[in-house]
Amino acid sequence: MRVLITGGSSGIGKHLARTLLARGDEVVIAAEGEERLRAAAAELAAVAPRVEAIACDVADPAAVRGMVDTVLARGCPDVVVNSAGFAVYRTFEQSPIEEIERLVQVNLVGALRCIHGFLPAMIARGSGHVVNVASVAGLVPITPCAAYGAAKHGLVGISQALRWELRDLGVQVHLVCPGRVETAFFDHETFRRRPHRPETERTLPIEAVSAAIVTAVERGRFLTVLPRALGLAIWARNVAPWLFDPLLGRLLRARVREVRASSAGGGDAPEER
Repeated sequence: MRVLITGGSSGIGKHLARTLLARGDEVVIAAEGEERLRAAAAELAAVAPRVEAIACDVADPAAVRGMVDTVLARGCPDVVVNSAGFAVYRTFEQSPIEEIERLVQVNLVGALRCIHGFLPAMIARGSGHVVNVASVAGLVPITPCAAYGAAKHGLVGISQALRWELRDLGVQVHLVCPGRVETAFFDHETFRRRPHRPETERTLPIEAVSAAIVTAVERGRFLTVLPRALGLAIWARNVAPWLFDPLLGRLLRARVREVRASSAGGGDAPEER
């Protein structure tokens, strides 16, 4: 199996690449930041030599077109995993508009570019898998990360639509929505400075996310929410929002009040999970 992974130089993307290489798959990782990308490629090559690294900022249309052309020149991948993403922990009104636009470009539009770039080849072949790594923030409101949540809601929405658009063409869509996974995703200064909260202690092993992605592809599963208990909670909230939204609202308002009080700030965010 040949797999392309965006955001493959760190976090979930890199761990998934390691998992697939250990299984005997061929992996292409694409990510921004050439130095970190080279280091990741060298680390992964020690697992298996069947890894290729391509520098690509998914927020840059020309970079995505170049990456797609380079990959397709060697053959259409069997699986495209959209894992590139970042978040910032501050309220919407505290966020510069450039930061908001960057959040949407990386977390949503970049994935759309990659899907659109590889779809013609997958459709022509009559097979393929698109895996979108979203977040529980794409299923329920979670803040203060409103722009990130909006982008992930968009990724959930396009996944739900493409699931049926592509069904008769042999291309399967898989949506993976993990909760908090302890990776470089939380290295941004705004996360490091935020007040401690009990819910931040509940983390998901990165191994569980990689395993869930592999299982989703192998079993043809559309939606995976991790951990499972969180998936049940989201289902219950969708069934009875009148019961759960007041509780969720109290939690989110408390978080927003804290971040406004602390006036968290920061610099540039890491681009890969």
